[in-house]
Amino acid sequence: MRTLASSTRTSRTRIAASGAAALLVLAAGCTLTGSGADGATGAVREGNALDGGMQSAGNVGYEHAQIAHEYWAGLPLPWNTSSSDIRLTAAAFTHVPKGLKVVEYRAFDAGETDGNVIFASTDADESSMGDLFKMRNYAGHAVTVKAKSSSRVYYVARVKVTGPVHDSLSGCRYSYLQGATQYQQDIDCSTIVRLGPPLK
Repeated sequence: MRTLASSTRTSRTRIAASGAAALLVLAAGCTLTGSGADGATGAVREGNALDGGMQSAGNVGYEHAQIAHEYWAGLPLPWNTSSSDIRLTAAAFTHVPKGLKVVEYRAFDAGETDGNVIFASTDADESSMGDLFKMRNYAGHAVTVKAKSSSRVYYVARVKVTGPVHDSLSGCRYSYLQGATQYQQDIDCSTIVRLGPPLK
């Protein structure tokens, strides 16, 4: 397999290659900033409704990146731990290290992609996820996440490798509405990307 992904429907995990991925304990935090959006009024508040699950508990590692190639880097699938529905409006990494460039953010339905991407090549011939460019992009649309439930929609960054990478792609910031109030919340996440021999 050439793609690292986790399924939201089963406990299976697709591994890019033996030794290509590992989970290590990591903690990170960021200060929240921003402004109201999507009909919300007033200042953006610091939220606490979301949890990132297992992907927030450690590092995801990929050691076969190639300069000038593009990859999908997944943000943690958000869980609404609160007792009220929320509407997700955006998500992004807060730290993009030298050697990586975010080209765009997209959002996919895990049911349509047969699981949520953790890290995968954008080249459909190299990815077991298929051609994600053909999948419906939910970014820019508010996505309802029911109380005490996980989102079906997950966010990914399309990143281009521009040179050696010595730091991690980290800090996942989510924007959401709960009622008419706009919130931002940072969830721990870390994707370590390193140059290495291409996967066969």
